[in-house]
Amino acid sequence: MIAQYGFKAASLRKVAEEVGIQAGSLYNYISSKDEFLFNLLKEHLELMLADFERECVGIADVSQRLSKFIELHIRFHTEQQEEVIIGNLELRSLSPADRAVITGMRDRYSAILTDLIRQGVDEGLFKAEDPRVTTFAVLSLLSGVCYWYREDGRVSQADLIKLHVDMVFRLLGVGAAQDAAPQPTARPRKPVYVRRRRYGER
Repeated sequence: MIAQYGFKAASLRKVAEEVGIQAGSLYNYISSKDEFLFNLLKEHLELMLADFERECVGIADVSQRLSKFIELHIRFHTEQQEEVIIGNLELRSLSPADRAVITGMRDRYSAILTDLIRQGVDEGLFKAEDPRVTTFAVLSLLSGVCYWYREDGRVSQADLIKLHVDMVFRLLGVGAAQDAAPQPTARPRKPVYVRRRRYGER
C-alpha cells in the first residue's frame, strides 16, 4: 500500500482494511507507521549488505567481486521491487534520526562499490577518473530496473544480469566483461528473496 499510494496516504486504517483486522489491532505488531517504514528500509539494506558479504567469501579477484555485486543488486531490485521503490521514494518520510541511520547504511553499501572500482583502477584493470562519481553512475544504472522490470517480460532476469555486467565493465573500460568476470551464478527458478511475512507475524 505504501508503494501504491505513498507513505502519507497509506493510513493505518487502510492498512488494517487490507489485512482484514481492526485498525487498533495493528498496534499489537507495530507502535507506529513511522516505525514500520524505518524497519522496512533497514531490513532491505541489511539483506543487501549481508548477501554481498556471504556470496563473496573466498573471492579475492576484484572483477569477480564486482560481477557478484552487480548480480546481487539486480536480483534484489527485480525480486523486491516494491521494497526498493519505497526505499527510493520514502526516505524523506523518515524522522531525522531514522534518516541518518538509513543514509549511513546506504553509504556503507555504496562504499563497497567505490572500493571495488578504486581497487580495479589501482590494479590497472578499470578506468575511472573519479571512483566515487562513477559509483553513483553505476548505481543509477543498476537501480533503475526496479521501475520497469517484469517477470513475464521479454528479457529474463539472467539475461538482464549479464547485460548489466557487460555494461558496467564496458563503462569501466573493460572490453568484454565475460573475460574479466564469471557468468552470474545459476539459481533455482524460485526467487531468492521470498516476499517477507507481514511485520509482526510469527
